[in-house]
Amino acid sequence: MLRGRGDAVLRFTGAAVVLGRADGEHHIPLEAIESVHPEGRSVEVELIALADAEPAVYRVEDVSEAAATAFADAVEAALPDEVVDVDGSALVTHRPPAVPVLALDVFLGVAGRLEYALAFWIAFVVTAVGGLLAGDMGRDLHRMWRLPRYGITVTAESWHKAYGSWVYRYRDTTGVLHTYKTRSVLASKELSYDPRDPKVATHHEEAPARCGMAFITLLGCGMAGGGLFGIGRLVLEVLKG
Repeated sequence: MLRGRGDAVLRFTGAAVVLGRADGEHHIPLEAIESVHPEGRSVEVELIALADAEPAVYRVEDVSEAAATAFADAVEAALPDEVVDVDGSALVTHRPPAVPVLALDVFLGVAGRLEYALAFWIAFVVTAVGGLLAGDMGRDLHRMWRLPRYGITVTAESWHKAYGSWVYRYRDTTGVLHTYKTRSVLASKELSYDPRDPKVATHHEEAPARCGMAFITLLGCGMAGGGLFGIGRLVLEVLKG
């Protein structure tokens, strides 16, 4: 078992790889896996993809380098000898973290009032959406600030469009080819990547776009904070009787 950044936990059950994160548990059967490979203190589980499609990748960071290598070797040794031409993503099942959430909702409804239980779900959805907005936009903003300054800038070439995203390709200093996805066509083909982890890259955005991203990040923080505050108030109301 590997424990990574945040609350990420990667386990190998013998028949599947299970990734536990804040968004729930992802069950990845061996039949869906193309390869598992360590990169320093991170591990990537790459799924089988259909022809010309970008493979889905599950990544866990900040693990022990020795443990990452041992984990990858164990899973690789258990992979089927013949790779089936399937969409690996379709074989992955996701189990949301429903048990604690449902338990809290039941507590509010039973110990409090029915409207408390209904209000909880509104606050929970607001918190979840806000957290996703803040997390995604905040991560992208941080990369746009850090990688052009401390990373390596290269010229990328347009490859193809897949699932509504434009895919670009670039090579790191060792000649390894990587892909980069974006929802919009890049005005400039320059990408900056992390020399410690060349698969992590970003493109340049003008100031107005970055301001918009910063606004969405702040909005997400406000939504998440407001939702958590609402849940806390509901719990306090019930505890006070």
